[in-house]
Amino acid sequence: MVEQKVELRKVRDFSDNLNDTFLFIRQNLKPLLTAFLGIAGIFMLLSAIFSGLYQSDFGSLFEQIIRGGRPATSQSPFQFISANYFLVLLFSWMNVTAMQVVIVAYMKSYEEHDGAVPVVDEVWKIFRDNYVKLFIYSVLNAMIMAIGFALCILPGIYFAVVLLPFPAIVMIENLSFNAAFSRCFVIIKDNFLSSLGLYVVVYLIYSFSSGIISAIIGGIGGLLYYFTTKDISSTVAIFTSILSIFSYVFYVVFFVSVVLNYYSLTERFDGTGILKKLDTLGDGPQNFDNIQEQY
Repeated sequence: MVEQKVELRKVRDFSDNLNDTFLFIRQNLKPLLTAFLGIAGIFMLLSAIFSGLYQSDFGSLFEQIIRGGRPATSQSPFQFISANYFLVLLFSWMNVTAMQVVIVAYMKSYEEHDGAVPVVDEVWKIFRDNYVKLFIYSVLNAMIMAIGFALCILPGIYFAVVLLPFPAIVMIENLSFNAAFSRCFVIIKDNFLSSLGLYVVVYLIYSFSSGIISAIIGGIGGLLYYFTTKDISSTVAIFTSILSIFSYVFYVVFFVSVVLNYYSLTERFDGTGILKKLDTLGDGPQNFDNIQEQY
């Protein structure tokens, strides 16, 4: 029996979202990871390299601590803020944006082709057309969230939850910044707490899974520091940072869930999926046996 493809545009509760998230990833594992690593991989690599270079600046201090010694000179907190520090922030930001855009691009192509497996070229085309503007938009959104956190923690959390589906809204609905920003508040109405709870759970899943990988890689780096007599701090820092790319794979779980929640929120508000089914009635044999009732 052929397993039914995941229908993106439908209303989901908490458990439905988690089930469909893992089902979608399982059904699309190879092509999704191919597009994810093939397109966003360059941003992951650049982020890892600059992170490794930044860590290597202080590798000797870390190595002395691991070996039980004491640093030769006291360290000022401002010594950790250098040109490399800002490059790490820049490329990390670019990396997160790239991961989000490529996931949305894959799911947009999946929807446009009625569940057919998207090809990398199609995902790349959608990614290319949207990445730069979404990177700029993400800076504007971050400033808004920063103001919210500065004024009080709760407004910052509110903005963070409301704006999470922003990349999906821009790409799937082809909206401008102002229109997409307003749309975020429209679709979240009456569903803020359920969305918050979902995002917290899937983020914990992502953090725990990637944390295990990071801990293993960090342990390998610590052993190399401890058992090696030569100064290899720069090499170890870059090596472990590059290996940390594998932890980014679990970000797919988090953001696929976010995009599925976007489809659920828009379906509650617009009913686009239901209208599409009604429009196709009579066009040919339809199979709605596995479609659940939606309220």
